[in-house]
Amino acid sequence: MPRIKTSKEEVLQKVINTVRKKGIANSSMSDLANDCGIQKSHFYYYFESKERLIKDVLATVNSYMNYNLNKILDNEALSTKEKLSKVDGLIFKLFLKNDGGCVMANAALESAHANPLYFDEIKLFFENFIAGIKQLLMEEYGPKNAQEIAEQIVQDIEGGILLMRVYNDQKYLQNAIKRMYNLILV
Repeated sequence: MPRIKTSKEEVLQKVINTVRKKGIANSSMSDLANDCGIQKSHFYYYFESKERLIKDVLATVNSYMNYNLNKILDNEALSTKEKLSKVDGLIFKLFLKNDGGCVMANAALESAHANPLYFDEIKLFFENFIAGIKQLLMEEYGPKNAQEIAEQIVQDIEGGILLMRVYNDQKYLQNAIKRMYNLILV
């Protein structure tokens, strides 16, 4: 297979998909290079180690989610229902459109006992996700209840993603999203 030049961002996008499907431990640098259609040495041009690559993958996913979530939530022209619909679309794009579920949840489960190296980025992802959902709940529930309900919604969505993968059935995530609508649009 001919090897092509590619940017760091293109490599990260390809690696995200592979890590989402195979996990961190099952994705060797050789496998990742092959999946990206580049030489293994090309990875080391951008990333000093697999750990650095995975940290950058998680930071990229976090940045993408945070940017897009805030773009929706900060749009004052949208009603809460319209914002919720756009958040639903973002969840669909991140978790249903791509095979493998949630990169952050997968990384958290995989590295929980073995390697806490990635926990800061994983925690930041979930903190931002919860904060975004909380923002949609604040007007109706107040800060304390909004925080608890936002945590519940994110837990429900992540559980829905897990069950969707286990049973190969989107209904689990779709049901979690319906429950999110019911809690936010009281």
